[in-house]
Amino acid sequence: MDAFKQFDVKEGAVLRYDQLYPYLQERYPHYKDVQKEAEHHLGKEGYINPAPDGLMLTQVGHNHVWGK
Repeated sequence: MDAFKQFDVKEGAVLRYDQLYPYLQERYPHYKDVQKEAEHHLGKEGYINPAPDGLMLTQVGHNHVWGK
């Protein structure tokens, strides 16, 4: 969820995979499928919806990230 804040992604906007993957690899290099795991977990919680080029932040996710 910190990646959405770092890249200033708001509700309905997409965090592109080309931004997300390097972010996750830098912070979690020991996880083989960190992007897949993050996408699964965040989708299950209702924070994101998959998009063709990345992860779209939902209203629930926006409220979680931005504290509203």
